[in-house]
Amino acid sequence: MDYEEYTNLAQQAAQFLEAGAHEQALQTFSTLLSSDISDLDKAMMCNNISVVLERMGREQETLASYDRGMSYERLHGRNFLAEQRAGYLYRLGRLGESLKAYEDLLHRPSLTEEEKERMRQYIAALRAQIE
Repeated sequence: MDYEEYTNLAQQAAQFLEAGAHEQALQTFSTLLSSDISDLDKAMMCNNISVVLERMGREQETLASYDRGMSYERLHGRNFLAEQRAGYLYRLGRLGESLKAYEDLLHRPSLTEEEKERMRQYIAALRAQIE
């Protein structure tokens, strides 16, 4: 896929999402995901799909989409989707699972010091809520 087609589809999907046309947004982001774009762009499409699915209330599919995106980003030492997934678990009220996800993230060697500190803060806040 050439860059112009990629950006046009991504903008179209974002417009669908903004307009509340979730099925169209989902379909367009999925088209991008199944194309020959880079792994990191595929990870971002998984994130976008997760956002759409969350808005649609499709919990299990949202988690599966985050998991798929994590498999793309992890190959490149990235952690964005893993952090987003942990936050989603928190929003679901699944505090124990969110805590574990943040603790797992904290031990990844690819985190910057700033990211480690953010994980520590999330972990402390979750522990205080759970106790």
